Amino acid sequence: MTKSILHRDPRKVKFAAVATFLFVLLPVLRAQNRSLSLQDCIDIALGKSARLEAGHFDLLAATAEIYAARASLWPDLTGTVTGEEFSGRPTSKFGVVVTGVTPTGSGVTSGKEVGSAFVAIFGADLKYPLFENGSILGLNDAPTVERARAQQKALEWTNHLTREEVIFRVTHSFIATVSAQNRVEPVDRRVELLERSLAITKEQQGKGLIIPADVAVINEQLDGARALAKVIHEQAAAGSLELTRLLGLPSSTHIRLVNTLPSPPVPPSAGLLLSSALAQHPQLFVQRAKIERAKQDWRLERFRQYPSLILHGSAVDVNDFENDASEYIGAVTMHIPIWDFGAQRATVLARKDTFAAEQVRLASVGDDIANDIVNIYEQVYALSERMLTLQAEIGKLDKDFRVAQSQEQQGITPPLTTIDIEVQLVGKRDELAVDEAHRLELYANLQRATGGTWKWLR
Repeated sequence: MTKSILHRDPRKVKFAAVATFLFVLLPVLRAQNRSLSLQDCIDIALGKSARLEAGHFDLLAATAEIYAARASLWPDLTGTVTGEEFSGRPTSKFGVVVTGVTPTGSGVTSGKEVGSAFVAIFGADLKYPLFENGSILGLNDAPTVERARAQQKALEWTNHLTREEVIFRVTHSFIATVSAQNRVEPVDRRVELLERSLAITKEQQGKGLIIPADVAVINEQLDGARALAKVIHEQAAAGSLELTRLLGLPSSTHIRLVNTLPSPPVPPSAGLLLSSALAQHPQLFVQRAKIERAKQDWRLERFRQYPSLILHGSAVDVNDFENDASEYIGAVTMHIPIWDFGAQRATVLARKDTFAAEQVRLASVGDDIANDIVNIYEQVYALSERMLTLQAEIGKLDKDFRVAQSQEQQGITPPLTTIDIEVQLVGKRDELAVDEAHRLELYANLQRATGGTWKWLR
């Protein structure tokens, strides 16, 4: 017996409230009360991603389609109940003539008139496809069922790809946001240094020591630094809003992020990475499921060229509560396709060619996977070499800056020289920070390109 909503068990109500707190409110409170790491953000996003939830419902729908396809091949029994109350005269073609004729002995009699009568009609219809579209009594693996099963498998592997896509988006947003927040102080420092440099340059110009072109150069550098600082500030704010949305939190939620980026992973072996990806990549399994679906479409159209055998049965009982009449019919119908001007044959050829195209496309999918992985590898290694060059330049500039500071304190080097070296040092360090963030994004993209066969983030 179903309980009324107003009389639920109080313990169940408390449990539902606690579950709501844990799965909905807890991530929000955690985001508000402490700084979130990249792994925290990934965990929250995987639990609240709209894309993953939609994929889950798609998978449930595909599972139901399998049951529907299988059930359509089994007996279908339909019952009908009709109640009729009627009155009047006969309505046949000769009803008017016959009703209006007076009996004269010529063999014509007048029609009968019914004042009021009630008739109940009970019926049942049975349809059972014994052999139709490749189904034998609904007990074998018919093409319609196998096609629905292939679609389910394709969605299962697509959900794996969706999960990696969610991880990549959260990682990209987290790295971009934290990187922008960390760059705020250096770019502001560069603006401050250039403003000091401009003031000193103008003072020297007033004394006739510097030509106006030098002031114009400093002005251009300062305008560029101010524009970059504004962009970095806006990027940090926009990245925080984007990450909040990706985590499924209200837009008004203020989240704090750990201000250090994760350490880059150890570069995996290219040979092992390619071999595992080309053997276990979800996109390959998706394509294999598409091949199976195209194969079942081809089989289905082939079976439609064959005769079909259908069992029909019906029972009708008519009762007016005084008299009773019944009818029972059982039949087996065979439908034989004789000639359709080649339409079905052309459809079979089309499905066969589609099947062949999907088989050939499997190799193309593998080529695309390998190409993406190799391209990302090339970018990672090229970027690593550039970072080594920047680190060497930063080391040299840092040494020159310390020497210039010491000489400025001794009155040997003018302040403008020290400022120029520090501006260059801050710029190189900013470039290195950008490259470090970009390298992490490339590793995240590498995980997405491998379909999760190589894991850096889980």
